Amino acid sequence: MNNSWLTIITITKDDPVGLGRSLASATRLRAAGAQHLVIDGSNGPVNTGAEHYPLEHGLMIRTQPQRGISAAFNAGLAEARGEWIWFLNGGDRVDDRLTPEFLSGLLGNTRAVVVIGATTYEGESEPRPHPPRELQWPPFRSWIPHPSTLVRRRLFEKFGEFDERYTIAMDYEWWLRVLSTHVPVDVLSVPFAVFASGGVSQRSELQPRIFMEQADALRRHQAALWWPWLGFGCRLARAWLRAAFSRRLKKSFPLR
Repeated sequence: MNNSWLTIITITKDDPVGLGRSLASATRLRAAGAQHLVIDGSNGPVNTGAEHYPLEHGLMIRTQPQRGISAAFNAGLAEARGEWIWFLNGGDRVDDRLTPEFLSGLLGNTRAVVVIGATTYEGESEPRPHPPRELQWPPFRSWIPHPSTLVRRRLFEKFGEFDERYTIAMDYEWWLRVLSTHVPVDVLSVPFAVFASGGVSQRSELQPRIFMEQADALRRHQAALWWPWLGFGCRLARAWLRAAFSRRLKKSFPLR
């Protein structure tokens, strides 16, 4: 494996303990050649504990003034060199059950451009299931588990980076922008990440903001999202007409 196969981007702010957990969990991936970029927007002196993680194992730490989550993601993308991008926020962890050998083999052989794994919430022993298939596509609901989803870097080159107008739901807007097109996606039940409690998306006081941003993203991309549903409806109607015609044909010309 070499450092062109995977880039892990970890953004953090004033949480050295959470960052330490994220760095420790990705040790095996860095040893297997993964690039690991940390974008630190902490106030005051930086305290990442990075001295415990050799830089020759692909770890790079960048500090920048606090400009928001979207800007931090985009700063990581600007320096990413891996074919695949994994956004693993500070505090989140690579699941112990995910080995570098399995992950590199999976990414090296899939034809998909997005691979969605399963997420285990902190304090739980097993990953939470994905919603049923009929509720997954088009992604009207924000169901895609951010810490367990890997994306080929060329998708960002094609569709653009995160929209910095969104302060929380930037990943949801990006999914709507990209997955309303025809891109191959693998959805797996394999545990990829452990999601830390207490993150921005879980704070009750921010729920109105999250709802507002998701509604705005849906409004912007509604035309592209409607076409798949219209296509499904047309195919269903054609299948029903063929079945009805077949039943009539059998009644008119019964087999002897």
